[in-house]
Amino acid sequence: MKKLLLIVPLVFTVPVQASEVSVGQICKAASAAMFGRDHKIMQLDKVESGIAYVHYTRQIDGTRWALKCKLIGDQVMWASDNPDSSGRWRDDPADSTVKYTIDGNKIIITELYSDGSSTTNAYPLKQLK
Repeated sequence: MKKLLLIVPLVFTVPVQASEVSVGQICKAASAAMFGRDHKIMQLDKVESGIAYVHYTRQIDGTRWALKCKLIGDQVMWASDNPDSSGRWRDDPADSTVKYTIDGNKIIITELYSDGSSTTNAYPLKQLK
């Protein structure tokens, strides 16, 4: 008697992992959170050597604001990147700390301030492409 081996493909739902989310998406979300802007106006210019370059146009006066971000573990390190002034990386102990987590289909940005307070915002991944 012959035995047949039946191979059945299994489909698993796997939550989105941080490695599947780009530095550009995280930088757009972090920029929106830090500057109190709508994430939909954040534009990704480029990603180069692990650094994302993002800008937005302020609606009230039409000025362009640019910054750059890199990831260090779960921390978003950022600096301004305007044509007339490229700022320092925000890595001083007195600077706020910006962290990200991935929760299913959302990026959650938490900004921790030196006084111990914090703010948290969540952004849909599909709107940060």
